[in-house]
Amino acid sequence: MADKLTYKEALEKLEKLVETIENPDHPLDTIQAEVAEAMKLVEYCKQCLAGTEKELMDIIDSK
Repeated sequence: MADKLTYKEALEKLEKLVETIENPDHPLDTIQAEVAEAMKLVEYCKQCLAGTEKELMDIIDSK
């Protein structure tokens, strides 16, 4: 992500995007860009979680 969000910030943005996309009154012409942004946020969150998991496993393994 260009603006280096925290995991919590990225998750909040993702939740808002999903809410917007799921709104039946939302115009279809903007959904493609919003889905693309949501996918970037999903990937970013997955990377954050994977990094945290690795750090925790390293801590556990060092004991």
